[in-house]
Amino acid sequence: MNRTVNIFLLVFLLAIGLNLLAQQKTKGKATNVAGKLLLPNTYLGRSEHSGGPIQKGTFDELLKQGVTAHDSMGNKYKVVGFQFSYAERNVYEDSAGNLQMVMDYAYEYCPGDTVTSTIAASICERTKPGDTLYFDRVSVVKISKNSTQPESESFAARGMKFYIVK
Repeated sequence: MNRTVNIFLLVFLLAIGLNLLAQQKTKGKATNVAGKLLLPNTYLGRSEHSGGPIQKGTFDELLKQGVTAHDSMGNKYKVVGFQFSYAERNVYEDSAGNLQMVMDYAYEYCPGDTVTSTIAASICERTKPGDTLYFDRVSVVKISKNSTQPESESFAARGMKFYIVK
């Protein structure tokens, strides 16, 4: 009987220790609600645009401001990199003279919170209604409330998908 109680107690303490270790690893990264990990939202510029339809002029202006991230609790995150993908809608004519709508895709990894200089130099002239732009694989670090210095360990945030409208 005593041996069974000791084994049960050992298993119980081991389970508690693993639970505390798991909580330590997710602390500061994202909110854990009912066992689900919630990722912080990302936004285009200093706005609340996090995807969907957007006018060309608004997109061009907000893209210059970069990508920001925060969650519903008001915690701010510093964006350390993201994958930028651009699906440009074009009309081509095939050999029989039929018009075809075709998407040309381009993507590039952008370190930091703004697009690279090669993208920035041409994207405003290239975007038009019907184009789709993706901000995926966004990596962020949490900024402590007591200081402006971000923590060192990065983690994923939600991506964004925009499509240009008139």
